[in-house]
Amino acid sequence: MIARSSLTFLTNALRQARLACLTIAWVAAVGAIVTARPDGLVASIGALAFGLFILLTMARLRWDSLVILAVLAAVTWLLLDELPGFADMLSGGRRVLIFAALLPTMALVRATAMTMPSVHATQRRLGALPASVSAGGQQLAAHVFGGIINTGAFALLSAALPEDAAQPRRRAAAEAVIRGMVSSSAWSPFFVAFAIGQNFVAPIYAWMAIAIGVLSALVFTSASLVGLNRDFSLARLRMSLDCLRPVAWRLVIVLMTVLLVALAFGLTALSAVVVVMPLLVLVQLFRHRDKAAEILGQTREAMHSTADDLVVITAAMLVAFFATQNDSLAGLVANIWQGQIPGWVALMVTPLAMMKLSVVGIHPVITSTALLATFSGGGADVHPALLVQAHLIGWGAGTMSSVASLSVLSCGGLYRVPTRQLVLGDNMLSGFLYSLFGGAMLVVFNFMLGYG
Repeated sequence: MIARSSLTFLTNALRQARLACLTIAWVAAVGAIVTARPDGLVASIGALAFGLFILLTMARLRWDSLVILAVLAAVTWLLLDELPGFADMLSGGRRVLIFAALLPTMALVRATAMTMPSVHATQRRLGALPASVSAGGQQLAAHVFGGIINTGAFALLSAALPEDAAQPRRRAAAEAVIRGMVSSSAWSPFFVAFAIGQNFVAPIYAWMAIAIGVLSALVFTSASLVGLNRDFSLARLRMSLDCLRPVAWRLVIVLMTVLLVALAFGLTALSAVVVVMPLLVLVQLFRHRDKAAEILGQTREAMHSTADDLVVITAAMLVAFFATQNDSLAGLVANIWQGQIPGWVALMVTPLAMMKLSVVGIHPVITSTALLATFSGGGADVHPALLVQAHLIGWGAGTMSSVASLSVLSCGGLYRVPTRQLVLGDNMLSGFLYSLFGGAMLVVFNFMLGYG
């Protein structure tokens, strides 16, 4: 009995220590952005706290996360002549500190959105849609909500589906919300995918990638709505869009605020998200003080549960950082391809490779960091904004029907649909076509801009 109590005490103590370390890293990341000192003392303290959080998290990682880390360890051994020292790790930690702020920020935003009356109004409207319009409405709603709260859109929208909905309707709705949510990664600065992509290009190109992503998402959404909904019509499209009216202006306000702050203070899109969103949440907390405890409690729980994703993404970015710092990756590529890689190769290989490898369970963070490190910085004759957009398309296409995709696993449980049906259904073809034609569109743009 005493041993069990001691174990429980130790488990809780470690849980609280992990939360404290991640909170310190989060605050330090914001402080480094506000003070414009990414290599200063505050950033170093944050990096150390983040490193301690990762060490305390290693023992509780899922098996699939451990497999990914093992692959990254093997890649590190192949690419680097010697392991990084403490100073190098600290420098790398400051570089990836932004991720310690991004995921908790998104958890805070997601928890806040779940309590908003306008969001609940959209839920009710979606639930009232007839079955023939439901899938299209859920896809559009998932695209809008997904652009801000990512996978939180699944829990929100699954609650709008009638409890007695037939299995075919459930499967169609689950596939639709996956398509809607993951394709919003093409334009949304609120995704981890964008956080990874912007690390390889100058800030101006990251903003340009977002602008291009609006077109990519529009083309894919339009094509999939028409191609996968037999009874599609403009009248039914209007019914679906009407469901989004309660949240439309709030979405515009959020995106415009992030954009204006970034332009006014010279911040990257990701830095602006990390600084602006907690302030907007604070405004919401003042308006609805009765929801404060619920929002903060859900945020705290989400910070505990997102540990796997945070560790995997951080590890992949550190490997890419060290590989590019000592030019080992460039040397490896030079042994395979002499000279600069044609831009069309980079723009077609990036989304297609990410999609195909994701389907068999290889996390897109591994594929994308390797490809971005290879093709960016002059490695390929490609416009940087188009390369980032190719990566974002690949991320969306890959997570659309991957056996290891959090989107697929979440939807399978929430919509009560076997995950194998979601993996082997319409979304596998949709993801392939998205990556193929999305890459081809970017190749055309690349040639038009004078690149190869």
